[in-house]
Amino acid sequence: MWSKINTVAAVLLALILGLTSLCMSGCGIDDIDISGCADETITLSGITDEDITLTIADLKAMDCVTKTCESTSDKIGKVRATGPTLDTVLQQFGMKQSDVQKVHIYAKDEYDAKLGPDVLETEEVILAFGIGGEPLGEEDAPVRIIIPDSDSAYWVRMVERIELED
Repeated sequence: MWSKINTVAAVLLALILGLTSLCMSGCGIDDIDISGCADETITLSGITDEDITLTIADLKAMDCVTKTCESTSDKIGKVRATGPTLDTVLQQFGMKQSDVQKVHIYAKDEYDAKLGPDVLETEEVILAFGIGGEPLGEEDAPVRIIIPDSDSAYWVRMVERIELED
């Protein structure tokens, strides 16, 4: 009987140690070193009467996800993206992503994309400040929009402004 108890105790101890190790390593969230870009900003409009400016440090302080995502087009392929979801960002202001009817995303290079209710009600939109465990490079910073399993045309890089319409 004692050998069964010892075996169960050993299995439970191994499980606890494994879970502790996983959580201490970030529970699957890449810890991106943003020291070189912490003060870079993006602007949100349509939440209040005034524009809201968020830094990369603000985004990193929110609950973030790290997901391996693949676009449905061949342009980009797979990426491991880290950042808060749009829903998480909006929750800071008492809103949900599904409350928004349209999102217009603007990039520094004048590229833009529009997301409608079909995306906003069903898809996760990640405001990635890191790809592959590293901060975004100059060609993508300060934020890249990643929508898992969608066309990479929506994966806007160099995001500087996000306009919301309800």
